[in-house]
Order: sequence, then structure tokens, then C-alpha cells
Amino acid sequence: MKRRRLIYGTNALVSILSVCGILILINYIFFKTDIRIDMTDSKLYTVSEHTTAVVDNIDGDIEVIAFFKDVGVDKGEFQDLIKEYTRRSGKIKVRYVNPDKEPGIAKKYDIKEYGTVVMADDEQTIKLRLADHISGGILKSSEEDITNAIFKLNRKVDKTVYFMTGHGERDVNDDIEPEGLGVLRKALEDEGYKVKEFMLLRGDAIPEDNSVLLVAAPKQSFSLKEIGMLKTYLDNGGKAIFLIEPRSGPEVAGLLKGYGFEIRDDIIVDPSSKLEGGGDIAPIVAQYAHHDITEGFRFATIFPYSRSIDIAEEDIDTAVLAHTGEYSWSETNFELFDQGVAQQEDNDMAGPLGVAAVVENEGNKSRVAVFGSVDFVSNIFIDFSGNRDLFLNTVNWVSGDENLISIRPRAGQVGKLAITNKQTNVIFFFTVIMIPAVIFFSGIAIWWKRKRL
Repeated sequence: MKRRRLIYGTNALVSILSVCGILILINYIFFKTDIRIDMTDSKLYTVSEHTTAVVDNIDGDIEVIAFFKDVGVDKGEFQDLIKEYTRRSGKIKVRYVNPDKEPGIAKKYDIKEYGTVVMADDEQTIKLRLADHISGGILKSSEEDITNAIFKLNRKVDKTVYFMTGHGERDVNDDIEPEGLGVLRKALEDEGYKVKEFMLLRGDAIPEDNSVLLVAAPKQSFSLKEIGMLKTYLDNGGKAIFLIEPRSGPEVAGLLKGYGFEIRDDIIVDPSSKLEGGGDIAPIVAQYAHHDITEGFRFATIFPYSRSIDIAEEDIDTAVLAHTGEYSWSETNFELFDQGVAQQEDNDMAGPLGVAAVVENEGNKSRVAVFGSVDFVSNIFIDFSGNRDLFLNTVNWVSGDENLISIRPRAGQVGKLAITNKQTNVIFFFTVIMIPAVIFFSGIAIWWKRKRL
């Protein structure tokens, strides 16, 4: 009996030590190879494609000075995040400084609080405050902030997006009202672009060097002189994006026709979008052409109050980027539409319909993008699924920054589990009644059996 117990005990000990050894070996391998597995639904702890694109294009060394206490949740979270950068590029050098122990360095960079990170190269210095005083860790936007700082340090030539004004265009400084474009302005600045307003009515020539002209839903007509200036700009290799919503800008549509665009005088109606959270005149788009802008793009976008866009000539330099669904149609009966009625007639063009198109002229190097809606980048809709990424990718392509076309960092989402009352009762029965009862009666049976031995 003793020998049997010794054998069983030895086997159990060997099994336990073997399992522990395997676990230690696996952890050691993961530690040495820096392998990480992100199990979150939105890949929260894996840096975005945009971050990877920015890090892969770093030219010179970037020093990161992180001001944290020696131990803290914020420091641990920052170390996990910045490791994703350093493992992708040896040009990012990180140094940790405790402001209490090295006050001289903290004073040099005017550090007022823990969780501040200074990023610098030979020419610029950017200070980031990443501490989240509510959670005790770092802000959820930390990846976006760090990536934007790297991009700004790395960009040696400033590029400017000029918003046309003077014709009732959307307000680029309004980040409060739903129809404003203030959130878009912030997104462009985060991409490293300068944003300025430009009034063509003053007669000044449109800046051509390192610039993108953006025309966002003009309500008043352009004069013949202004149309001539726009044409000169595009003919000289200008870069421009036009957001032309329905029933507006006929003279702009006429100008763009000469560059390969067909901008129809209609409103897209898509009843099927109501099933997906859109509306009759807010088509949800999930069909994209093969293009640098949409490469790897797998997100839905919404185009509220949009007209249809097509291309006049099929060639390699022209592409319709996005199409509505097959149940949409081109509504041209505005009189009936104004009465709140929209029905597909025989003369209405059926879907799929284009809502965005681009043209590149290899001769003069001009690039032009046209969208049939402006609301899709307004304050209320820009953060819908892929709207922000699609537009920013378009700006990157138009400006010649194709290497930045990607998916931006994601925000964390709270996971939700929806269960029915019946499922709740089943879970309650098994967890509160069934399993404890099995354990209880099994214990009684074992006790009774041992008592009789």
C-alpha cells in the first residue's frame, strides 16, 4: 500500500512539475520573442495600420522621454503601448525619467504632471499629456496622439488644406452644430495638415505648392472669373476635393465634366438602407473599387443626402470609388420629392450608383476627387464606421501622401452580451441550482462510502 502511494505521489509530482515547466518555457519564449496575442474584439492592444504606416516611414531618430513615477498603472500601460512602436522601428529611443528623482530634466521640459511624454528630433519638440486622471492609466487616445506626433516630427514639408469660403460653404470652424466641419478640421490637423480658409472672391491665385483645395457644398454660384481661376489651378497640376451635394453647384459640375466627371442632377434614394440604420436618402455603402484609397478598406460608410457621381471616360486614371446598393435609384423628380414622396419610375436610373470618384492626370500631375455628399464628413456623421478613414485616405491620395493611406487607431468599445429571459433562467438553473446540487450530493455520496469502509 505504501509503495502504491509512493508511486502515485511521485507520478503526481512529476506531472505537476512538467506542467509548470511547460508553462514557464512558454512564458519565457513569449518574453524573449516579444510575441503578443490581442484577444480584444476591436484589436485594442494592436496598433493600427495607420500607426504601422507612419512608423515604417520614419526618416531620422526620434527620442521619447517619458515622465512617470517608478511604479504605476500609467507607466505600465505606456510601456505596453510604446513597445509596439519600438519593436517596429529601431529609430525610436525611449528614456524613462522620474521627475522627483531628476527635477533638472523635468524643469528643462517644463513638466507639470506625471504621465507627460516629450517626443523630439533634431528640429522639433512635441509634448504630450497622456495621463488619465480618472482611470489612473493613460488616455485611450494615446496611440493616436503618439502617432500624430511622430508624423509631425517626420514631415519635413508642410502641406495645407485650403477650405473655400465666400459661397455659403460649410463652416470648418464649427465643431458644435451637426452640419459643421469642425471635427473634420481636427482630423486633418491630426494627420499633419495645416488647415486654412481661402476666399477666391478676393482675386488671389489659389496656392499651388503643397496644397489641397477643398470645396464643401457651396450654396451660391461661382462667378465666371472664379470658374476660370479654378480651371487654371487644375490645369496647372492642382490638387482638389469637391463635396457637391444635390441641387447645388451646377457651374462646378459643368467645370468638372471637363475633367472626366459626370455629376448628375439627382438625389440618391435607397430604402434598403433603413434596415441598416440609414434612411431613404442616407444610403449605406459597402461596395468599393480597387484603388489605392480603398485598398484593404472593409468598412461601411454612409452618404446622407447624396447625388450620384460617375465618370465620363473609362481609363486607368479614373475610378468610381464607392457604389450604393442595387435597390437604390436616382431620383430626379424634385417636385414630387419636395412633397415627401419618392418612388422609382421607369426613367430613374437604378443602382448601384457612384457616390465618390477620382481622376488623376499624369500629364500635369493634377488629382481631383468628387463626393456627392458633404454630410458624410459633417460633425454628426464623420465618425460613422469608415467615413473618417475613407475621406482622410482620399486627402492622403490627392496630396500625394499615399504611404499614409490606412486605417486609423480604434477606440475601445464596451462589450455587451444580449440574452433572453429564457436564457437567463437556464443560466440561473445550472449555476445556482444544478451545479451546487451535484457538488453537494457527490460530497454526501463520497462521505457515506468512506464511512462504510
